Amino acid sequence: MKYALLFLISSLLSLNAFTYLDAKSGEKEYKKGNFEVSEKRFESAAASSKEKDPVLFYNHGNSLFQQKKYDDAMKQYEQALASDDKKLKSQVKHNMGNTLFMQQKPEEALTFYKDAVKLDPDNREAAINYEIVRKLLEQQQQQQQQQQQNQDQKENKDQKQDQQQQNQQQQDQQKKEDQKQQQQQADQQKQEQQKQDQQQAKEEKDKLSKEEAERLLQALEKDEKDTQKEVKKALIQKENSNVKKKW
Repeated sequence: MKYALLFLISSLLSLNAFTYLDAKSGEKEYKKGNFEVSEKRFESAAASSKEKDPVLFYNHGNSLFQQKKYDDAMKQYEQALASDDKKLKSQVKHNMGNTLFMQQKPEEALTFYKDAVKLDPDNREAAINYEIVRKLLEQQQQQQQQQQQNQDQKENKDQKQDQQQQNQQQQDQQKKEDQKQQQQQADQQKQEQQKQDQQQAKEEKDKLSKEEAERLLQALEKDEKDTQKEVKKALIQKENSNVKKKW
């Protein structure tokens, strides 16, 4: 990521002595990497500047940016946008884009890079950062689409597996119910057959009992007839015997 550097203070006419000294000291400390000190110097210069030179706010914002004080840096850059200098405003927009990018806001950063290039087509750093972030967003979008596609495929696969498992469970349950019903039917048929067998056995037993009773009755009747014959025969013999005696 390309970062714009300081706008150097080049004119003594637009600044009073105190402001100029603080600004030059700020530039010196910034170049040394003493950003906390340069922040104080530019802050003091901006406070003593009656003209409120946008360059001071821009440089103050850069010192804050280097310390990762991004919210405070954005406030200084916003004040620097009051400049009529398109090149300065282009650098301000560029660094505002950098700040937003560091705050994990690449879509917003892209807008500021684009504005920076419009203000100054020669701002190569803004143009380069614009392309970098644009391609990064495209890659992120492609990754998100791929992840979403993979997620959809996974969900479809899981749903299919769940449906298959549910269908198998339903089939197993139906099979159990069918087997249970078949067993119940078999048991019922068995019970009905047993009842039929018992009823048939009872009927046969009753039939045998009736036949036996008839045979017994017939035998008794036969015995009674035989007995009556014997009695009659005995009576006849007795009568015959009595007649012979009379003679």
